[in-house]
Amino acid sequence: MQIRLTRDLEERSCAVAGPMTVDAFLARFPEVPRDLRDEPVVGAFVHAFGAQLAVAQKPSPCVARAGGGDAEHHFYTRLVNDLAIYGIGLARRERTLQRLEHLLADYRAQPATFACTLVPRKAPGAPRTGCAAQG
Repeated sequence: MQIRLTRDLEERSCAVAGPMTVDAFLARFPEVPRDLRDEPVVGAFVHAFGAQLAVAQKPSPCVARAGGGDAEHHFYTRLVNDLAIYGIGLARRERTLQRLEHLLADYRAQPATFACTLVPRKAPGAPRTGCAAQG
């Protein structure tokens, strides 16, 4: 099984020339602390998940409250959230880097299908969640 991005997300991810760099990652997500910039695991993380990071979006409060969101929200939650938590001082640096290592190990075990595990399955035709869906 392979996750296919919607046309608008595909266009946004293709608009970026080449693979994502650590500097581009840090610029896109200012909540990620800059002291992680030169960590080798962060470089490997950005290299492995660049396509998902390019489209990841922080969920708005109503999306988070609904417990859902689209792929880009799940990418943020699974890939960026731990780094943001470290950034506000609620996690230790060593533990945060260990989490990245574990995520990379899981990715390396199944690189072709790992992105599928980042997004929960939805039934075909299930409505989108979020602010617009709650109205």
